[in-house]
Amino acid sequence: MALLTIASRFREVFDSTDTLRTPPTAVNVATGPARPRLICFPSLSALSGPHEYARFGSSLQGLRDVWVLPNPGFLPREALPATLEAFVSAQAAAALGCSGDEPFVLLGRSAGGWVAQAVAEYLERAGVRPSAVVLVDTFAGDSVSGAEDGPALSPMTVGMLDKAAQFASAETDRLMAMAGYLDRFSGWEPSELSAPTLLVRAGDGLPGIEAAEPWSLPHSEVTVPGDHFSVLEEHARTTALAVHAWLSEHRSP
Repeated sequence: MALLTIASRFREVFDSTDTLRTPPTAVNVATGPARPRLICFPSLSALSGPHEYARFGSSLQGLRDVWVLPNPGFLPREALPATLEAFVSAQAAAALGCSGDEPFVLLGRSAGGWVAQAVAEYLERAGVRPSAVVLVDTFAGDSVSGAEDGPALSPMTVGMLDKAAQFASAETDRLMAMAGYLDRFSGWEPSELSAPTLLVRAGDGLPGIEAAEPWSLPHSEVTVPGDHFSVLEEHARTTALAVHAWLSEHRSP
């Protein structure tokens, strides 16, 4: 991981929304009448992208609008953010553009939950309050502070590398992007939001991997079938409907 981190620092970067020449295009994976709409962020692994939410979106088709905002830098010739602030401000602007002036919820799976949380913090400081933040098996603690073999980083990195070994899609650009984003988030600490937070916890652990520290900020919690990966794979429907039900129960009057 250290070599990938060093290599990522030689990638082209953008330092503001204005210098991001080709912002990633939001992908619509479901439409439906329920509000607020969901704006989702992929994880930060080398295999991440909008496809992570294909089954999740399919499960909410006809119920609720679901959009996915890719993280820049995973595709060839895409620039990485120079700083965490540049990344968060760019994704915040993209989320506002995706919201269509309607209420919205920010959702992230795994380390994508860090993105959802950081974007929500940025927007609240700017006077824009998301309806909620949903974290799908997201953990803080050692993973955010940059400890490469901390308990929360293991399922997001070791498990991802196991999967990457099985597929040709873990290209060098993607591996460097993953390392670059973990580097950007090193030392980041989430802070309490005024928007309500839901943690969707995977009911099953990953074999041989120590359980990570729970999300320490105030939140509601629901446990769903599956492990860190399968909650958005074979168990995606259960996860999607759990999120939909919670949002329906906690929607603003």
